[in-house]
Formats: sequence, C-alpha cells, structure tokens
Amino acid sequence: MLRLASLDDIDEIYNLNTELFLVLNNLRDDIYNPVGFPKIFIKSMINSLNSDYIVIEDDDKIVGYALIEERVSQYKDYEAFVEDRFAFIYEFVILPEYRNKGYGRKILDEAMQWAKNRGLTDIELNVLSNNYSARAFYERMGFDEFQLKLRKKIM
Repeated sequence: MLRLASLDDIDEIYNLNTELFLVLNNLRDDIYNPVGFPKIFIKSMINSLNSDYIVIEDDDKIVGYALIEERVSQYKDYEAFVEDRFAFIYEFVILPEYRNKGYGRKILDEAMQWAKNRGLTDIELNVLSNNYSARAFYERMGFDEFQLKLRKKIM
C-alpha cells in the first residue's frame, strides 16, 4: 500500500534511513557516516508543506520510501537564470529483500503524480556514480543524466 507518511511513522522511517546511510557509507565513507538523519529532521519534513515521505507498506510494515520536496532554483533571483521549480527526491530506499518486486516503480510513479499535482514538470535526484544498481534503476525509469558533478582529492 502506498501512502503519505504521518508522524506515527517516524521510527520506521528512521530505521530505513539508517539502512540507507549504511549503504551510502559503504559506497563513499569519505562523505557519509553510517547514521541516518535525526528523527527531528524526519518530523520537520513530514510537517513541511513543501515535502512528503511517500511510503510503501507490505503486511503493515514500511518497506520503502521516497522523500520528495518541491524546490526552486537557488539562483532564481539572478537575471542570468530562469526560475526553475521542480520536484527533488531527497532520499529513496527500498529494503533489500523487497527490491525487484515493483515497489520502487510504484513509489516513483507516485512521486511523479505528487509533482504533477503541484504543477511541476520535472523531477530530479542525485545518485552516487558508483551506485550502479540505483543508476540502472533510475535509467530504466526514464531518468536522464542532467548535470555531472566532479570532485578531486587535493590532499
């Protein structure tokens, strides 16, 4: 079952978020610690008018979620840039044992509907370049490379 999260879901979302950050830490321990966002952050995103957690349940257990947020380009006040309103998937996680069962597709379809309901025409997300399975999933879902971020160690 798909639905928007409520404050009653904070503990389950926190546990899934911690799972997500364990994976991110395994992929890039120079950027991510193996701890999730604090529960106060999750609560603030649930209470915000500009964001929602879209959760998916199996047997009354949350097995995945996407945190989606409405954003406006940070450079909108500069004449050189066009104001850009878009949906941004801040976090996306499905428990490993529930992957490849269509849950991710259902969440992303719901996220796209969420964006459309707000009059947004684009949806954006970030993915680590070495997270090959996530990249392949997003590409299957129709996401195209939009911007490339490069980094170099200097020490």
